[in-house]
Order: sequence, then structure tokens, then C-alpha cells
Amino acid sequence: MAPAAAAPAAPSDEDRSSHRFYITPLRHTKTLYLIRHGEGYHNLHGEKDHAQYASEKFFDASLTPKGWEQCAALKAHLESAKTPDGRESLLDRIECVVVSPLTRALETAVGALGGDDLDADAAAKAAADGAPPPLMIASDAEEDVRPGHAAVAMNTNTIRAPLPFIACELCREHIGKNPCDRRRDVASYRAAFPGVDFSDVTKEKDVLWGTMCETNDDMARRAHTFLEWVMRRPEQHVAVVTHSAFMSTMLRSFGATDQLGTAPAAVKGETHRWPNNCEMRPVVVVDPSGGGGVEPMFWPGGEPHEEWDVKRPGEV
Repeated sequence: MAPAAAAPAAPSDEDRSSHRFYITPLRHTKTLYLIRHGEGYHNLHGEKDHAQYASEKFFDASLTPKGWEQCAALKAHLESAKTPDGRESLLDRIECVVVSPLTRALETAVGALGGDDLDADAAAKAAADGAPPPLMIASDAEEDVRPGHAAVAMNTNTIRAPLPFIACELCREHIGKNPCDRRRDVASYRAAFPGVDFSDVTKEKDVLWGTMCETNDDMARRAHTFLEWVMRRPEQHVAVVTHSAFMSTMLRSFGATDQLGTAPAAVKGETHRWPNNCEMRPVVVVDPSGGGGVEPMFWPGGEPHEEWDVKRPGEV
């Protein structure tokens, strides 16, 4: 008979003081899958010549062919990679997609999390059969502006089909003076992306761009408001398709800290790194204020009887 394994050594007091766990009820957390958009034409030209970011040519920039390829690679990963228990794909775990109302983010959301491409005949047949509108209609190519792309169907290949897509202005890019970060009128987005819900984008025109230049503190406050908005939603697993400056500011501003207010090196190395195009970072958001939703898995125990009305945390 093999000898019993030795019990793990208890951590020293010094180890305990430098390694703090944080336990919170599940309902005060959400898992976000933060995704930076794929390569846009403003990235392609701006990384070679930073002055190109100020060009009106790249107003509300679209994805490049490489950007669409990045989306396809992320989609393949989401469909093939399994959750830790191996029971479902990462895509099956996502309950909704929240997306910035800028073209490159919308295209990334569609390309990475949407359904199949539809050729003209398939799109016409779907419309004739009364199918839901596509996530995105087909677009024509325009040199150095957009490569053109087929229509994309709603995603019906997940256990939560059709996967909802929700535009949210709170997670758009840094509001400043670069035309690539100015959005179009909502009506044009509704026409191009009929399967996306734009009801949370309350202003038809972009009333933010050009009226201010956000500081890092301004953007951190907007990120805080965005997280409050997300925490009020009923979903537990949310994909957020956003932009590098907003994503970086949010991670730097709200990344986990120790008791001294300093981010541990392992965490800081991930949260303070600038995101690549089409990079996805799963993170857990904790709301210590107790503003989470109802906890469906809670069970109060005690002495049940037939008339017992179970009230779960978060219920009023």
C-alpha cells in the first residue's frame, strides 16, 4: 500500500500577509470577454505615419482584409476552444455581445461572434422565408476604405441562439479629435447592421465627438459608468467588443489591487499591457458595493415546508 501523501505545508504568516484571497458572492461578479476590434484602415496607415489618424479619409474606419482575417481566427477559437469543464465551447458560454457603435467594432463583433456569411441568393431566400434580418448587410468594396464583405447571418449555432448584439455608446473609443473615432448617424448603422440592437444609443447624431477631448480621468469615469451598466444586466457572461484606449484605461483603472492599493505583478503584467488588434481577454468584474443581480443558485437551507417562499439574494 502506497504511503499517504504528505499534507501541504501551511503558509507562513509572511506568505499570508502578501497573498490575499478575495471571496465574494457570485452574484456580485460578471465575466467579461474584452475584445479589441480587428485591424482598421486607420491602424494600417496610422502605425506607419501617426499623422494619418487625423485624416478625414479614415472617418469611422472599417476593417481591412487583415482585420476580417483576424475576426475569422478569433471566431474559430471561440467555436473550438472548450470551457474548463470541457462541456461547451467558449461561444456557447457567451450570453450577449455588447459592442461600441463604431464601424470597425461592429464589423469585429459580426465577424468574430456572428453567424455564417450569406451570398446574395441566400440572403434573398432568407428574407423571402421570413427569417430574422442579417446581423450585417453586404457591403461593396472601396479602395483603401473598405474591402467589401458578404452579408452575415445572426448566430444560430450557439445554445443561446440567436445571440443578441447590443450597441452601447459607453464603450466607444477615446473621444477626441481623430475622425476615425467619430461615429455616423444611428440610422446608417441600423441600415448596415439590422441585427444589432441600437436602442441604447439614444442620440441620432454624434454629439460627443469634437465637443471635448477626454482626459484619462474622463475615460476612467466613463468606464466606471459602463461597468455599472453591465452589472445591471441579467447576463453573467458578456462579450464586449471595444477599442484599445478604452480597454486599456478600464483595465488599468479597475485592475485588482492588494491591500496597499498596488496591482500584484502577475495581474499588472496582464492588465497594463496594450491590447493587440482582435485580442480577447476574459476578466472577472467584482462589484463590492453589492449591486449584483438575483443569485439563482443560492439555497437558504433551514426548515422548508410546502408554503415556504424562498427569497434569494438580490430579490426585493
